[in-house]
Amino acid sequence: MQRGQTDAEIFYRISRVYKAIKREFNRRLESMDLTYVDFLVLMNLKDSQRSMVSLAKEILMTQAGITAAVDRLEERRLVKRERDSQDRRVINVKITQEGLKVLNSSLQIYTEMAEDILRDVKEDDKAKLAELLDLLLYKMAEKKINF
Repeated sequence: MQRGQTDAEIFYRISRVYKAIKREFNRRLESMDLTYVDFLVLMNLKDSQRSMVSLAKEILMTQAGITAAVDRLEERRLVKRERDSQDRRVINVKITQEGLKVLNSSLQIYTEMAEDILRDVKEDDKAKLAELLDLLLYKMAEKKINF
């Protein structure tokens, strides 16, 4: 196999793993009436409020997409929008107490899913995989590839 084909195959496999994890997590979140995107929004708000623009950038979504997600979460009272006190054009989003409870429950589902999927993988292989993924993230950051 040529080098370019090997690199492309690695990316293809990473993409398949990501899609499978996302699909399975969405399936497990159905009981909570949440989606993977909802989870990402809540995760990004757990430590502090964020502007709609920074949320969209962090989650790699369009403004329309993040607005739809925040609308869903706000309707369920999991997040709250507020105008920025310094710049009224900026809309900040913060997680509510109910949102924190839902996030903690969804984190438990995420952890259980990870344990289920990786249960039969040897600890040494997990460590090697984590190391290789960290290297990939480092190389992407070095090349200023957004993630």
